[in-house]
Amino acid sequence: MPNDIVAAQFGYFGKVPVRGDFIQDHLPLDFLDPWNEWLQAVQAVSREQLGEQWLECYLTSPVWHFSLSPGVCGDSGMVGTLMPSIDNVGRHYYFTLATSVENPPVAYWQSRQWSENAEDLVLQLLDDDMDLIQWLENLKNTDLLSDLVNNPNSAVKTEAGMGNQIVLLGEEHVQACDLLHLAYKTQFDRYCIWWTAGSERMKSATLVTSGLPLISQFAAMLDGNWEQWGW
Repeated sequence: MPNDIVAAQFGYFGKVPVRGDFIQDHLPLDFLDPWNEWLQAVQAVSREQLGEQWLECYLTSPVWHFSLSPGVCGDSGMVGTLMPSIDNVGRHYYFTLATSVENPPVAYWQSRQWSENAEDLVLQLLDDDMDLIQWLENLKNTDLLSDLVNNPNSAVKTEAGMGNQIVLLGEEHVQACDLLHLAYKTQFDRYCIWWTAGSERMKSATLVTSGLPLISQFAAMLDGNWEQWGW
C-alpha cells in the first residue's frame, strides 16, 4: 500500500474564549452548512431536555471525536473533533476541528493517535493566555493524520442464494477494519463512529450511528445517561 497521502489541512469552525464571534476557515460549505444546522439543533433540544442542569452538563461534557461516511455531511468523508466552548461574552457553542478524508470511517477509529493529538490541540484554546494567531499557525504546520496511509478498500458486497456474502478484492492480507467497515456499511449504510475518553460525568465510550446522532438523543453525549435518552 503506497503511502501517497497528502498532509490533510484541518479546518475549524465555532466559538473560542478569546473571540466574540464565530471563527472558521478551510471547511467545505457542503459539510459546514448541515453540520452547523445539526449543532444548533442538538444544542437547543438538549438545553430544553436537561433544563437547569444543561449548563453544568455542557461545560463538563467530554471532547468527542468523529469519523463520518461520505454523504452524511457533504460529499466527502469527514473526521474531526468536537469540543464544548464559549466566546468572550459568555455565549456557548461548540468548536469543531475537521478535515475531509478518503479512507473508510473505521480506519480513523482504529488508528486514533490523531484524535488524541487533536484533543490536546483544541483544549489549548481554553487556556487563559492562549494566543489564537500562534495557535492557527501551529495548526497549519501540524499534520494530524501523518500516521495514516491512503487506502480506500476495494471491497465489494454481493448477495446470492440464501444469504449475504462479502468479497474483498486486491488485498493479500485482509485487515480487520475492512471487515468491520463492510459490516457497519451493510447495517447502517452511511455510518458514523464517535468516541471519547470520557469526562467527570461520563465513562469512555464509542458510538456507531446511522448518519449523525439523533437530535433527541444527543443529551446522552453530554451527561452519559444513555438509556434515559433512548440509546
